[in-house]
Amino acid sequence: MYVLTLEKEKRIVQPNPEAMETELKVNNLNVFYGSNHAVKNVSMEIKKHAITALIGPSGCGKSTFLRSINRMNDLIPGAVCKGEILYEGINLLDASVDVVSLRKEIGMLFQKPNPFPKSIFDNVTHGLKCAGIRKKDVLENAVEESLKLAGLWDETKDRLKHSALSLSGGQQQRLCLARALAMKPKVLLLDEPTSALDPVSTAKIEELLMSLKKRITIVIVTHNMQQAARIADQTAFFYEGTLVEFGNTRDLFENPTHTRTKSYISGQFG
Repeated sequence: MYVLTLEKEKRIVQPNPEAMETELKVNNLNVFYGSNHAVKNVSMEIKKHAITALIGPSGCGKSTFLRSINRMNDLIPGAVCKGEILYEGINLLDASVDVVSLRKEIGMLFQKPNPFPKSIFDNVTHGLKCAGIRKKDVLENAVEESLKLAGLWDETKDRLKHSALSLSGGQQQRLCLARALAMKPKVLLLDEPTSALDPVSTAKIEELLMSLKKRITIVIVTHNMQQAARIADQTAFFYEGTLVEFGNTRDLFENPTHTRTKSYISGQFG
């Protein structure tokens, strides 16, 4: 049996979540897939310009919770979300919310890289072109800026017209990150973004996320508890659709208040 601890050398200055500004406030969120009550009365505050990790065993509701934030559950037949997800004073679950605009401001990265079968350049500019942006210099600047933020510019600047499918898995995931960043989102949701990647590519993604939180609020679902310990400012532990424990990452891993949390992070179940 082991107890997961933070790698102190990676955290010279510890965050103070209480002093951070709230980006998203979730009140009594419930999500149903037909008769399946997948997320049960979850309330939490996600801090601005911080990384919040969602951990827990498979099927515990963490991905469902994540998808609720930018209304991706709307795409699932029979899915119903109740409660509040407040963002800039607006309940994102309200029927009047423009979902297309919402997903520009709250971007998402999925478990497996999903580049479009087109050039690297066209992948990054896809969302911009859909938004009606056509000026060549604007698109070129956006591509360079986004690829630099995603740590991919030096590797691709001489082959922007090449197919995105020619990139490695890790590069494809960073390309998808660049594609999301091109829309200048304020919040970035990531659902197991490194689970299909090798350790080197995983480390690159983690390093990028640590730097990106200076400008973007990040929420990440991960099965990798070491990953949560390395990069997250706050961590939420889900179990059977409920939020069991939520707080400062160091406190949750080193001194959990709930027995179930302690059992999970010590490897007694998963």
